[in-house]
Amino acid sequence: MLVTTGATTKRIDRLERQGYVTRRPSDLDRRGRIVALTTDGLGLVDELIAVHLANEASILAPLTPTQRNELALLLGALATSVERPVHV
Repeated sequence: MLVTTGATTKRIDRLERQGYVTRRPSDLDRRGRIVALTTDGLGLVDELIAVHLANEASILAPLTPTQRNELALLLGALATSVERPVHV
């Protein structure tokens, strides 16, 4: 994970203050917390997904359908290689 646990906690604190998430103790582990989106949080996610998809369409617009398929295959191959464990 590229974000520390402390940074994650600060981000969740901010989202909770803004009313986008709630936190409650875990029923399975006293140390854990369950974080859930609120109705406002779900609305924000819906808005951001729409913005993300529009941005993605804009970025890919110059490519032909064939080029998009090739890109998808190449990115899939790259993702597969990145997911393999590294042996040092």
